[in-house]
Amino acid sequence: MTGRWPAAAWLAAVLLAALNLRPAIASVPPIVDSVRDSLGLSGSAAGVLTSVPVVCMGLFAPAAAWAADRWGTGRTMAFALALVAVATAVRPLAGTGLLYAATVFAGVAIAVGGALMPALVRARFPARVGPVTGLYTMALISGALIGAGGTEPLRTALGGSWRAALAIWAVPAVLALVVWLLVRPSTAPAAAAAAAADPDWSPWRDRGAWMVTLYMGGQSLLYYAPLAWLAARYTDLGWSAGKAGGLLAVFSATQVVAALVAPSLARRDPRPAIVVGLLLAIVPLGLIGVTPLSAPAVWAALLGIGVGANFALALTVVGQIAPTPAETPKASGMAFFVGYLLASVGPVAVGFLHDLTGGFRVPYLALVGFGLVTLVVGVAAGNASLVPHVEADRDAGRRRAEAGRDA
Repeated sequence: MTGRWPAAAWLAAVLLAALNLRPAIASVPPIVDSVRDSLGLSGSAAGVLTSVPVVCMGLFAPAAAWAADRWGTGRTMAFALALVAVATAVRPLAGTGLLYAATVFAGVAIAVGGALMPALVRARFPARVGPVTGLYTMALISGALIGAGGTEPLRTALGGSWRAALAIWAVPAVLALVVWLLVRPSTAPAAAAAAAADPDWSPWRDRGAWMVTLYMGGQSLLYYAPLAWLAARYTDLGWSAGKAGGLLAVFSATQVVAALVAPSLARRDPRPAIVVGLLLAIVPLGLIGVTPLSAPAVWAALLGIGVGANFALALTVVGQIAPTPAETPKASGMAFFVGYLLASVGPVAVGFLHDLTGGFRVPYLALVGFGLVTLVVGVAAGNASLVPHVEADRDAGRRRAEAGRDA
């Protein structure tokens, strides 16, 4: 098919792609005990199956810019989806060697696909970056929830086979690839994109890009640290594992709604939404640290709203910081590389402070302090993301004035 499909078909392809960038990670923890028992893995070795893709999301994100320059964003995303499908299908088919190798390849594909999303959205919907970013962020989070919640029921339905339960997540990835190839929601060809790019711009030398990168890392840390230690905060107070896990479910579910709504509220100026979103994360973190039993479900829900909103807002400013869409993969590659590596420190730091103090009050108050720093950086990131809009408006006004003179 040579012509472009309508915007709705393009958007459907992008959302399907986003939906498949998390199940490969989220499907392992629910059945990790079955994997361990079958392959004789230690607890730390089993934990690597979840941590390796997250590390890859940081390490290999810059590769997206190189691949997009060489082959174009559309083709590179197709390759990423194909790699996700193949790696997901084959990883449980043999022993530990294939399991770990395919997990690494899945992580590489997820890193590349995730870094391309802001560029694809900005190129296709330059006037609606926020709302469309909210939609694909919702798809990302929903993919994680579906993978986490659906794997154990699938294992039961498939005769108790953890191998089949993991491999079956390749099916929706193949579907996403087929739709992608039919719709072909690509940006300009590589040569045209290179011509439109500014060869002198680099996010590593841009102060605004650094603010966006630090905001991405800060808000990610405020997500991953509670994800790792929210349930433990309450089991430490005597709750059962099931009851504490229910708070994690609330924390996760509220992220979906927040991620969808927050970018639409940001519109032309994301700074007010960034401030509100970060405060909705910071305040519950403090309350969980100081008065955890007063309203735990409320604190978990507010925290989920805050981190969900900030994830979508961070992706929005990442998609807007580069001077043109052609440089957006460079900006997102840097933001994900530095941001996810910074975020990986959060769970470790909370665990260290817990061991040092013997409780969770100090670790959660430390997260409050870190959140306040992220608030300052986030406002600076929002301010930096406005600069391309101002320049675009100035250029548009100049073109209208020139057209008026010609008339």
